[in-house]
Amino acid sequence: MAIEEDLGARLVSLHGVIARLRRECPWDRVQTHASLAPYALDEAAELAEALQAAHDALSGSTHDQATAIEDLVSELGDVLLQVLMNAAIGEQAGTFTLAEVLDTIEAKMLRRHPHVFARDPDAPEPSDDELSVQWEAIKKAERTARANRIAAREAHTA
Repeated sequence: MAIEEDLGARLVSLHGVIARLRRECPWDRVQTHASLAPYALDEAAELAEALQAAHDALSGSTHDQATAIEDLVSELGDVLLQVLMNAAIGEQAGTFTLAEVLDTIEAKMLRRHPHVFARDPDAPEPSDDELSVQWEAIKKAERTARANRIAAREAHTA
């Protein structure tokens, strides 16, 4: 099985586990975006610590490296759980789906990395300074587009 197919199957399986928890677990069933917010913050902080520990362990013993990587993998899973649980809440409410989350982040990565995805392969790789200027221009365009979407929504509801 190709790596992409294996990852896809695992994501679909985990998506099903989360959906079942939302249906059948009393605690998971009553969670909301707001009730999960403190957990998201805790998990993000724990992930940041695990990232630093994994970085620091690169110069340590093999045992330290293995432990740090195990911790990092676990914390990445916990953050992914937060994403999937909030996506499940959105799906149940009919407000958004996991597919929309995935599509949105993919589009964002493509948009923010034209030097990777839209660059002429014969063109030289941009410098760090050029990438910084490009990044700021992209972020400015995203902020403007967001402000325009909000204004259009407000005008529509007024």
